[in-house]
Amino acid sequence: MVGVSFDLYVRRNTAIHRLDPRVKLAFVADATLLTFLWPSIWTAAAVIGACLIGFWRAHIPAGNIARILRLVAPLMIMVFVLTALFGAGSGPALLSFGPFTITTVSLMRGALLALRLLALAMVVFLWLFTTDQTSMVRGFVALGVPYEWGLTLALALRYLPLFATLFEQVRDAQQARGLDLEQRSFRGRLQAYLPVLVAMMISALRHSERLGWALEARALGAQGVRRSTFRPLHLRRIDIIAFLVLALVLVASVGLRFL
Repeated sequence: MVGVSFDLYVRRNTAIHRLDPRVKLAFVADATLLTFLWPSIWTAAAVIGACLIGFWRAHIPAGNIARILRLVAPLMIMVFVLTALFGAGSGPALLSFGPFTITTVSLMRGALLALRLLALAMVVFLWLFTTDQTSMVRGFVALGVPYEWGLTLALALRYLPLFATLFEQVRDAQQARGLDLEQRSFRGRLQAYLPVLVAMMISALRHSERLGWALEARALGAQGVRRSTFRPLHLRRIDIIAFLVLALVLVASVGLRFL
């Protein structure tokens, strides 16, 4: 059985972890808007640098950051190559073969899209690594989102890595029992993975049943129930300062962009 240690949240006692979850959501929104508002390699690099500083200040292990790079790297390479091949634009050709033409403009576009993808991924993972699911739900509810919606998002973020790890465990267990997954044809591989998918479906149904019991025991969806909070959210001085800094950066960027 997979334990809660596979949670994306990295438990630390740092200033970033103690920030109000609404401040972290504001940072995610602010960094995302800046990345698209200023379509520049330097903007994406600045966001990536800010996230790396955040990882360092939050004491996030290097292995977690390496997993982000391994996760995003294939998509970055694919975006860069496709943009370099098909987004020629204007300018002298650096390389031409067949119907494909690579120019300086296409290379710059590819680098911009790849870095923008990495920047967005690091912003989101900085939020996930430093905010536990309970704080996420409380932050969304404090912003006016219905409690059920916030809980649904938190459960999705919680169970996606859990089921991914469970899939690897079931696959390894089936291979240890003699299941051959290295088929030559695509159809053969699909048929070979059928026992793994069946075991995954059974495990998913068991998890959903236990989760339903737990939510029902906590009166989720009951009418006329007023939920109490063990630790209500309160904006501290550092949270207000962070909000003001983020708002100032956003307003200045929007003003400079349109002026």
